[in-house]
This record gives sequence, C-alpha cells and structure tokens, in this order.
Amino acid sequence: MVAVSAVVALGLTAGCSGGDGPADGSGGSGRAGGARGEGKDARDAVRVLSPAQLKHVELGAREVPGFQIEKAGESAAGGGRPGTDRAPCRPLVDVLGSQPRPEPAASVVNTFAKAGEGLDFEGLMGMIRVSTYGRDGAAATLRGLRSAAEACADGFGMRTGEGEPQEFASVRTLPAPELGDEAVAYRLENAAERAPSLITVVRSGSTLAMFFATSLSDPEGVEIPPELVRAQVAKVEGAERKAPTVPPPPSSGGPGEV
Repeated sequence: MVAVSAVVALGLTAGCSGGDGPADGSGGSGRAGGARGEGKDARDAVRVLSPAQLKHVELGAREVPGFQIEKAGESAAGGGRPGTDRAPCRPLVDVLGSQPRPEPAASVVNTFAKAGEGLDFEGLMGMIRVSTYGRDGAAATLRGLRSAAEACADGFGMRTGEGEPQEFASVRTLPAPELGDEAVAYRLENAAERAPSLITVVRSGSTLAMFFATSLSDPEGVEIPPELVRAQVAKVEGAERKAPTVPPPPSSGGPGEV
C-alpha cells in the first residue's frame, strides 16, 4: 500500500549490492571538519556495519509517532540504471535510482507516510534507504551530490531505469540537518507535476541514511520530517558504535562514474 504508492509518486527506486567508487563536490552541513559541510575526514578509520547489523537499524512500523513505516517490497525496486544526457548531473540521477554509484556494500529500504487519526493517509510519503559502504564510498556520494546540485541548479532531464522520461525544472539546496558527520538536502522541482522530490542524506561514518519525500496535498510546504531523520540517524549511530573498526581507505580521486 504505502510502499508502492510512495515509490510511484516519487519516481524513486532503491536496492542493494556490493562495491563502491569515487565522486566529488562541496556544500551541505556537518558536525566536524573545516568549511561548513565538509564533515569529518572520511580517511579516518571508520566503523562499518555488516549486512546483518544493517537490518537492525530499520525503524519499526510505529517507532516514530505519527508515521506509518513499512519494509519496501519487491515492487519498490525498478529495473535498470537511470540515465541522463548531462554528465555533471549523474550523481543526482544515480541517487534517485535502484543502482546508486558508488555502490553500497548493503542497503535496507523502507517507505513512510504521515498518518493522522486512524492512520489515515495525510499526503506526505517517502522512502528511507540506509546503506553501508566500504572504502570512502559514503563520503564520495556526498561529494558527488554537492557537485551535481551546483552544476544542475537549472534543472536536468533523466530517464528512469524503465526508460520513462522525467524532467526536473530546478535543483534547490536546502538547509541540511545538523546530524552525523555531514549532511546535504535538496528540493527537485518536477517540471510536469506539482509535487516536488525532496532528498536529505546524512553520513555517519561509512553509513548513509537517505530520505526521499513528496506530498501531493501540500507541495509547497512539504519537508522531510526532522523527527524521522533524527530517529533513523540515532539508530545508525547506535549500531556503528558496536561495529568493528576498519583501516582508513585510500584517497579517492576524480569525479563519479558517468
């Protein structure tokens, strides 16, 4: 129910696999580091969640009051990798698809919807994808997003993994939550529909918590619920404190894959 409708409205899909790759960029927010948004040096030794540990960071169905959270089913994952003719926009296109680059080692995906009395649907719906990375894939993803958001502020076109065209009129950088090691937030205005697509990504060590949302009933006032973000990041960081420490990754170079 919620899982299918949220994904259809957002035009987003999410999945999991292994491996990683580099990217570049700037902007956002962070709790550590030099310039605002650079975050803690990703080359420090990090704690990496195993696929089994990752399953324990998923939010429960009623864990955050006022929201209905569900495990994303098979129908939430589309086929193929989305494409774009604008190479600088590729990191944004990848994060919207089911085959993100850099590739995470593992991911868990859930949908959420705001529920009122009797769990009646109130228009806000979205997805949460939590992914763990080896090497510096998590930090590279944020660098790529910052670079793409700056280069593609005037919008971009893309094709979904199923080959359907989608056009965004603009990409606006939003204030990012002061959580994790660094975070970014964006609003993508859909050229064909009133409902925008919102993206917030928080990095905690080698793990990314990604939030996607839209609202059909309040497209102007839609936001990714901060209480949902705080709850998810808290579970991620609680799990990371128990995870084994791995050696720092080698420095990555160059832009993300096109």
